[in-house]
Amino acid sequence: MGKIYLGEAFGLLGKTMPFIWARLGSYLLLGLGLGIYFAVIGGIAWLLGSLWGPLGFIIFLAGVGGAFAVVRWVTRYYFYLLKAAHTAVMTEIIVYGRAPEGSQIEYGRKAVTGRFKDTSIMFAVDLLVDGAVKAIVRTFTRIASILPIPGLQGLGRLLERVAVASTTYIDESILSRAYARREQNVWAVAHEGVVLYAQAWKPILANAVVLALLGYVEFFLLLAILGIPALAIAAVIPGINLVLGVAVILAAWMIKLAVGDALAMGATLIAYHRATEDMEPNPEWIARIEGVSGKFRELGQKARDAVSADPDGTAAGIPDLPAGEPLGQGATGTAAPAPHPAPAPLAASPVSAPAAETASGEATDVPRGPSRGGITEA
Repeated sequence: MGKIYLGEAFGLLGKTMPFIWARLGSYLLLGLGLGIYFAVIGGIAWLLGSLWGPLGFIIFLAGVGGAFAVVRWVTRYYFYLLKAAHTAVMTEIIVYGRAPEGSQIEYGRKAVTGRFKDTSIMFAVDLLVDGAVKAIVRTFTRIASILPIPGLQGLGRLLERVAVASTTYIDESILSRAYARREQNVWAVAHEGVVLYAQAWKPILANAVVLALLGYVEFFLLLAILGIPALAIAAVIPGINLVLGVAVILAAWMIKLAVGDALAMGATLIAYHRATEDMEPNPEWIARIEGVSGKFRELGQKARDAVSADPDGTAAGIPDLPAGEPLGQGATGTAAPAPHPAPAPLAASPVSAPAAETASGEATDVPRGPSRGGITEA
């Protein structure tokens, strides 16, 4: 199994504390807002329920649905962009060895808006990357379920679910290449990033799965830490047991999202960039991924369309690092790479291709057979 870069990830958190405070503050405000919202909705539901019981229940259910809608909207249009800006600054530290000078949050915001121009483009790229990565993960993890070993099918299905659930960190790592590289064709950069992930998937996926499982451990630890003083308060004031219980669960989950997820994201970013360092996309792997993922094929088509729309690559890039001393060793312990050349136009590839080698030199083939080996197309 690949190394779990927790120590270096903690270092990344320390170097990007403005984002940690911003995340904690934002989730605190969200938690307080939800608390006030449910207090108001609960009061209204109780008053109306005293007139007619079912009406109070209906109002409460409607209030819960409204809360889910608000959280979904805030997550998509605020926390997603905050995470993307955090990713941009973490990538600068990992790849180039230092954080940008000045406001990290402002730099991250400019990096995101300058790189993707429109947030809808970032959402679209992320959606295609997510589909392609999930198809790759399902393909590799499904190998365990087709082996003729008693009891292994259930284990294989469990492994597949856990692995797919961990891909959110991998998606961010692939998208981070858009900040590490300066070309405007983000579709091509993401397309290449998916191919490199497939070529070096083992240590990256192992890292992501362990971090996803650790996230649940963090949550239960936070529950225990926050629950002990809550129990003491409840013993003195028994009437607020329910309120304290809800507050402890919300607080533990918010801290996990603010800090635990940032730690997991940083560790996966390091694992991805280190595993794919100095790698070049193998055309055989492009064909093999196209054979199992429609989202990957669409990502390649978007990259070709972008080349046709901007053949000279004249669009503005993301802001450079501030002027100063030459860049030294990166956070991963390797020298900062030279700027990459612009990606070449992508060519359509046949579906069938021979086995390719992973980064470790081990031949790994995607299971194939009639109708693409029974692999469900993403």
